[in-house]
Amino acid sequence: MSFEPASAKLTIASTDGGPRVLAQYNPKEVQIDKSIPWSKVNQANQSNDQGIHLEFTGAEGRSMSVELLFDGYETGGGLVLDSIQALEMLASVIDPSSTDENRRRPHLCVVTWGAGGMPSFRCVIESLSTKYTMFSSEGAVLRATCTVKLKEADVVSMKGGGK
Repeated sequence: MSFEPASAKLTIASTDGGPRVLAQYNPKEVQIDKSIPWSKVNQANQSNDQGIHLEFTGAEGRSMSVELLFDGYETGGGLVLDSIQALEMLASVIDPSSTDENRRRPHLCVVTWGAGGMPSFRCVIESLSTKYTMFSSEGAVLRATCTVKLKEADVVSMKGGGK
């Protein structure tokens, strides 16, 4: 058995024409969660023969969590900061001063990884956490781990935008 470098890299890209982040190292795992919202019907503390009554309250999208490692030890750290900056841009408002409502929101993204495995995941970044784990003697960032939480979305708009 021989091990070959991965030819397909996990990618998080803007569908709005913004930045794209290519994983330097593919994640060891990707977690996708789906919540199914149920609500207990108020039975006013009455006991009945039917037991607990639950009511389906609507469909929810999935969420994805992925941890990305960026290591610039060999290259002096440039790749690390570039990748983190691109992720931060994807999680930030496209153009806060725009008169176009569609530009005053964060990017709609798509996560892809290879051709035959995980299907593409249209989403928005719900949270981004960056842990800096290695520095040069001059203080340059050489290694960082980013935990990205994404929420499934097909259409996004500003609150009150009516889309």
